[in-house]
Amino acid sequence: MGWWNAPENPELTVGDTVLDLTRRFLIDFSKEYQEDLSRKPTLLELEYALNLAFKVNVDDDVVSGFEELEVKQVNIKTAKRPKRQKAKPGDIFSYKRDDGRYGFGRIVTLVSVGAVAEFFDYTASQPVFDYSKINTWLIPPLTISTYALFEAQGEGEWRVIGHTADFAPDERHMGLRFSYGDPVWMAVDIFDKEEPVSAAVAGRYPSYSARRDRNVKNDIQKYLAGT
Repeated sequence: MGWWNAPENPELTVGDTVLDLTRRFLIDFSKEYQEDLSRKPTLLELEYALNLAFKVNVDDDVVSGFEELEVKQVNIKTAKRPKRQKAKPGDIFSYKRDDGRYGFGRIVTLVSVGAVAEFFDYTASQPVFDYSKINTWLIPPLTISTYALFEAQGEGEWRVIGHTADFAPDERHMGLRFSYGDPVWMAVDIFDKEEPVSAAVAGRYPSYSARRDRNVKNDIQKYLAGT
């Protein structure tokens, strides 16, 4: 998916794959507590584990400019967050395009990177969807970051504007696959089930990643341009 500079500090470079790896670490960290202790970890437990990990594992082989340094403390600062808009399967959403018009889509399923979302071949000047267009895809579905787009609302303009009652994936969705890995490639379906595949097969699928606003728009543009 590529690399990009942090909006608040252009000197910092972050990649989508790096964010996916970090998210997977947090999910796996929580899963260990839930499976062995039947509860989720506390923020203090996460902070303590990170402190131990940084002190033992972070050196100049891991990060640059660390030859004469050591990690003294990792602090997680918290603040009251704004009300989150959590997306769920069947939700209809709008997003503001670069041309100022609104595009629309629907959450198909929730997966570990966020959600599988379909995008409809319809735009409007206001975030009001024409439900007669609900069966026409603009592009094949993509995986998106529901946290970045709907909960944190830190970029773009994405919001849930409706819901399809009793929605369930149909035969169009069942054959969808996404891929991640290198050199060991995995294909993932809409229910988060994985299977190993060759690099050639993986290359036919969209990446299994937590797409944010710019990622989604770039992928739509590339698909429509045939690149």
